[in-house]
Amino acid sequence: MSFLRWRILWVGLFVWGCASIMQPGDFTYTPLTDETFGEVEETRLYRRGLGEPHRVIGEVSILGEPDESQEALEKRLLESAGGVGAQGVIVVKTEQTVSEVGEAGVRNDSFGGAATQYRFYPSSIAIEEERIYIRGIAIRFMEE
Repeated sequence: MSFLRWRILWVGLFVWGCASIMQPGDFTYTPLTDETFGEVEETRLYRRGLGEPHRVIGEVSILGEPDESQEALEKRLLESAGGVGAQGVIVVKTEQTVSEVGEAGVRNDSFGGAATQYRFYPSSIAIEEERIYIRGIAIRFMEE
């Protein structure tokens, strides 16, 4: 019986882990209304305000992966925004961010136990990665 419980636990953790990998953890949605909306098939991107009557339903933002193009990131933003019911996204800010993700200079060549070795390099080099960040306003069009 105990073996069966552990097996169910491991299968559950595996499924949960796979599901969390598939989720876009870099997309954020901050609702500005108490209403909830169904998923939208097509969401459009606007670089400036538009004349069509609309209302703001929230704020959205997304951080791209290293080396991800702006077009690919915008596509992911629109897919994610459509998932929360946005029919459009008005871009407020697009910027290139650089973050330090580590430092080269010391490496641990560990084989376990007493076999741990450290290699030191003459000078440390910061490892940075560039990413694109987009922030916008999620909107829904007013029905006439």
